[in-house]
Amino acid sequence: MVKGVNRRVVVVRPDERGLFEQAIFLVRDCAVPRSDVVREACRIADSYLAGRRQPGRTRVPRRRLALAFVCGALAASAVWTALVLLL
Repeated sequence: MVKGVNRRVVVVRPDERGLFEQAIFLVRDCAVPRSDVVREACRIADSYLAGRRQPGRTRVPRRRLALAFVCGALAASAVWTALVLLL
């Protein structure tokens, strides 16, 4: 919750393919140049995006999911058939 009317705000808008539309940073009143504040806000936003793109974590292809589904269905059918024939 923001209280008061004198707040310094830095709004960072990434490029079109970004994960977020904009990042809003509320800045404390201090004697830091505006360019340093903007640079730090951009660095934080970029580090957040870099953390979200983990190189070891990829999406599973649809073919692989479909193959796993078919194998599971065949295995369940085989077990069910074997139980019906044995009983």
